[in-house]
Amino acid sequence: MVSTPGFDAKMIDCPALVTIQLVSGKWKTRILWHLRHGEAGFGELKRALPGISPKVLTDHLEALVSDGLLKRSERKEKNVVHSAYDYSDYGRTLIPVLDALGNWGLSHRAQ
Repeated sequence: MVSTPGFDAKMIDCPALVTIQLVSGKWKTRILWHLRHGEAGFGELKRALPGISPKVLTDHLEALVSDGLLKRSERKEKNVVHSAYDYSDYGRTLIPVLDALGNWGLSHRAQ
């Protein structure tokens, strides 16, 4: 089930819309783009995405993990728990789709 708010079961009739809803919004594609080079911690993602609030970043990361696109790992350093995020194996199947969308966007922007 898609964790994105406003999910409408009628969208199942259009697979493209299901995909778009999983990655839609101002930040999800940017988070996914940054993570394509490997895992990153919350702080690194926050610095890489100027303008995103900690709450919005947390909400989007939780949604992407819930939807199975990302995986979250934790390591404890002294008494502090550090979280890191990376693509899940399932999420990696989305990279060619994002590449295709990006290439189309570049082509469209050039027109």
